[in-house]
Amino acid sequence: MMRIRPDYWQSVYTGSTEVALTDQKRSYEVVPTTECRDLDHWAAVRVPDEAFAEVDTVRVAFVDGVRRIDMHGIIDGNPPYYGVFGSVAAGCMQMCGSHAHDVTEALCDEAVRHYFVTNAPDPDTKTLKLASDASCPFDVEYEIRSAASHDPGDFGQELNNLMQELEHDVAQKEVDRPDVQAVVTDGPIPYEHRLAAGTGKLAGIIKNVQEAYLQREQFATVLSLKTAERTPIFEIRYPESRGSSKMSFFLRLQAVTPFTSQMANLVRIELPVMGLTEAIHLANLASAIAVHYSSNLWGDTRAPQNLYPVGALETALKNRLGDQRFLRSVIMRTLAADETLAPKLAQAPPREP
Repeated sequence: MMRIRPDYWQSVYTGSTEVALTDQKRSYEVVPTTECRDLDHWAAVRVPDEAFAEVDTVRVAFVDGVRRIDMHGIIDGNPPYYGVFGSVAAGCMQMCGSHAHDVTEALCDEAVRHYFVTNAPDPDTKTLKLASDASCPFDVEYEIRSAASHDPGDFGQELNNLMQELEHDVAQKEVDRPDVQAVVTDGPIPYEHRLAAGTGKLAGIIKNVQEAYLQREQFATVLSLKTAERTPIFEIRYPESRGSSKMSFFLRLQAVTPFTSQMANLVRIELPVMGLTEAIHLANLASAIAVHYSSNLWGDTRAPQNLYPVGALETALKNRLGDQRFLRSVIMRTLAADETLAPKLAQAPPREP
């Protein structure tokens, strides 16, 4: 039998085993003629004034999640196994109109989960309940999850996947609300479209543009975009997975200054596949929302791509995760208190790397 032992390396140094985010890219093909059929006339589209007027009348739900590695763990044995104690949270910030919003009132459907992600096979317990503490007003349990990958370097990605699952659950709640006319996720929409695709209200904003998707001739249009201009809608298809295509386009949030590159102030927005008329309306509305709520450098170092409601939501959710130093101390106290308090994991032969 083996026990979880604390790894005393601080999580900011990623522990004594490397825990790095990894993401295997999927193969895809791009259809650039979804909205503009003639590539010779593939040009910037100005977001119409009607879309900006609509922003003042619709209720928008901004959905995001946060994750944090609280501590690393080592499970004694030959071979040893590894794991991370991690906390994730997701929620949404609802906005309606240009007036100031109270963050507490706008925040809704927030959820917090704690996980111990490990490469140890077949754990014989599902949760680890932390030792009770008079200074903690709530009980904390870490759900034990076996990582899909045996490589400790993939634990961060596993925790990220758990955060995205929580985000998608929150986004689905917002999609189902009849009083919400637009749902904006901070990041890609699900590949497999677990969310309702035909509602005409779901959009995902990717604020860190790292992939061109388009050919050089069409990407020249991306680089030449002016404020509140978008590209025509194109489709991204994933042949290895049926029904997992997406519609997408690039948008310039704010003007490029003489001191910034042509890639500055760009976002890529994703939509579920839908009818073209519905997609164009949603593309214009999502663009107007993104431009309207875009941030400034004096308030956010990730401006303008990190929208104001998303920044406020991130701050609120990080507070919901709890104090990291307190959780570390209670985790160590729990693991050291008694062998019966720590999860036992069955001895297993080493896996092939």
